[in-house]
Amino acid sequence: MRRGCLIVALGSPAEPTPKEIRRFLKPFLSDRRVVDFHPALWKPILHGMVLPFRPGKVAEPYQNVWLPDGSPLTVHTKAQREHLAAALPEVDVRYAMTYTSPSIAEQLEAMAELDHLTILPLFPQYAVSTVAPIVDQVAAYYQRATAMPNLTIISSWETSPAFIDWHAQQVRETLSATEVDRLVFSYHGVPKRAVHAPDAYAAQCVATTNAIMERAGVDVPFEVTFQSKFGPGEWLSPATITRMAELPADGVRRVALATPGFFADCIETSDELDVLNQDAFRAAGGEIYVRVAPPNSDPITGPMLAEVYRTHAAHHPAHP
Repeated sequence: MRRGCLIVALGSPAEPTPKEIRRFLKPFLSDRRVVDFHPALWKPILHGMVLPFRPGKVAEPYQNVWLPDGSPLTVHTKAQREHLAAALPEVDVRYAMTYTSPSIAEQLEAMAELDHLTILPLFPQYAVSTVAPIVDQVAAYYQRATAMPNLTIISSWETSPAFIDWHAQQVRETLSATEVDRLVFSYHGVPKRAVHAPDAYAAQCVATTNAIMERAGVDVPFEVTFQSKFGPGEWLSPATITRMAELPADGVRRVALATPGFFADCIETSDELDVLNQDAFRAAGGEIYVRVAPPNSDPITGPMLAEVYRTHAAHHPAHP
């Protein structure tokens, strides 16, 4: 039986330049799963205001977090694929990006001869703006394909044991090294209008947080916040940056941030949290600000993702 696993991350610019950032943002922000305004309203804004100006504004933050081998997300996703392939030697493991290269369609074409294929989005919690676009692209590919393998799409894995254990260990180690007054779990925000099942995404974020804290066994006040708001409308709250500005007035001078919604560092963690949110916290009187890094290129990502794969797909029957 020929099995495959395609891990999928969101994608990143090929280079930290306005041109490449614009090339990345155009399909990303054109996806109605990401920005669900009516096209007649959104397209003039996107092409007249966002794409001409935003790439230049964010080029420097991208340059500041860029690694010698490329964007942090790309570098870490490649490493995660290698670690997962080592943990699943019998499985054809590849990676794709939702909005950049290698594309989902390219990798599905390359894996066309498999008997069973598992799609594993690198988003532990399901959100319509992250996982649903992957499902859309997989469906679009097979609508025009002449054959397809047995298919498993893992929509979420927010309390997978190895994932929780690793984060709990990181929390314990961080709090052992640095005494803090508050532990903040920051997840990527989504518009409230995008949460079709009542607060389903927020509930998964809370489930992840509670599982980590129960496993970590640490006695420190904690809370859940949401970051990276983009555009108008009401988003899940409280906003991370708002809480960073408020916490010192509440007597919280030492804070640690954990980001178990991010499986790899990216501009939202390395710039938005490490720079903008830290600046807001310190400007309000905060003194100590530490962040618990995501798994990134840690070899543990191999067995961690292998557990998710085996739980959801390992015993799926192949075509006769």
